Amino acid sequence: MSAVRILIVCMQGQSREAYIKALDELNVEYDVVDNFGDTFKKFNKISYNGFLFDVATVVRAKAKDKAEANLFIERFPVLRVNYRASDEVIRGIPVGKFSGESKLLEDFVRKVCSVFPARSLRGSRTSSRVLNVLLRKEYSSGFISIEKSVTFDISEEGGFFFSVKKWEEGDPLSVVVKELADRTPILSIVRKVQVWGETDRLPGIEVRFLNLTEAQADQIEELM
Repeated sequence: MSAVRILIVCMQGQSREAYIKALDELNVEYDVVDNFGDTFKKFNKISYNGFLFDVATVVRAKAKDKAEANLFIERFPVLRVNYRASDEVIRGIPVGKFSGESKLLEDFVRKVCSVFPARSLRGSRTSSRVLNVLLRKEYSSGFISIEKSVTFDISEEGGFFFSVKKWEEGDPLSVVVKELADRTPILSIVRKVQVWGETDRLPGIEVRFLNLTEAQADQIEELM
């Protein structure tokens, strides 16, 4: 099994010790945090293959923290776990599209997390701040087109940018964000196009960043 790193979200107590023991037996790397609010503060730059959410911790979480938990569910394998001390059994419930169907912790680690590409947490958050950007698409003719635009969502992984020009999925482009101190062009690729005039949605392109620098990622996080 390839190296796996799990983040356990669980209050201190007997349940947490049981989850730690189980992961030790599976020879898995892990970090532990008391609540969802602390995950970004302490572990936002570490890449994980999955999460364990303690049920009691989820139930007691504040509404804001539960909202952040939902962000993780959208991007990572998540197993909600409950420890029953009477017979020392860990019961699991897979949550989200990446988490498989098995309720067993061992299956979750070996069959799901081991094949899921590790991701960092900070890409889970997006900012709705309006930032000024330059979009550059290079054509085969050698002509370079630069479009002034603004962001409507942006994160470490990419964003959605206003545009009324012609784009296609898979188009390569470079993005310069004016508000970043490091204005190195960010090599990117178009993932989705919302064409002007076809629907009542905002026209533009959804973009995935390919070579965001560490300094740029840190500043985008600060802007959230």
